[in-house]
Amino acid sequence: MTLAFILSLALVSGLQPSATPGPVIEMLLGWAVEGRGIPADPPATAPALPHRDCGGRLDPEHLPKTVYVSWDLSAEAQHAACNWKYDVASRHATPLTPAEAAEVAQRIVAGTVAPEERAFFHSTPQAGHRLTVSAGYCWGSAKGTFEVRVDGPVLIGELVIHGY
Repeated sequence: MTLAFILSLALVSGLQPSATPGPVIEMLLGWAVEGRGIPADPPATAPALPHRDCGGRLDPEHLPKTVYVSWDLSAEAQHAACNWKYDVASRHATPLTPAEAAEVAQRIVAGTVAPEERAFFHSTPQAGHRLTVSAGYCWGSAKGTFEVRVDGPVLIGELVIHGY
């Protein structure tokens, strides 16, 4: 698990400095968890994430305190590890320390991290400070290309939504 954390940091550090995961996580989880909008160019309203209520587990009046994020981890690793956390109240994403990552991994194995407390992201850097991101939360997913700007990521083109 520690190796997965180190490898994910190496992947992240290969991105443009302005394309760090934090702003993308914050924007997409704000949309998925709280139903906030996604900045887009040209301006557009993002459709709702299907099943964002996590099978009735997500109460809009009682959101999870933290959503643990697997950012660019392999399919196998993402089911047992996380390398970022999103604080819902502050709307801020930060990398997990190795100790935090180990503690979360133990909780995942024990089954005490609920579906509404997990999110999965995979990214592909593109030319021109752009990043294509696939994100999954509960039983819905979205994929889009974002241009990382000084004031934050902006959706360029269509946001493709799927429910499982």
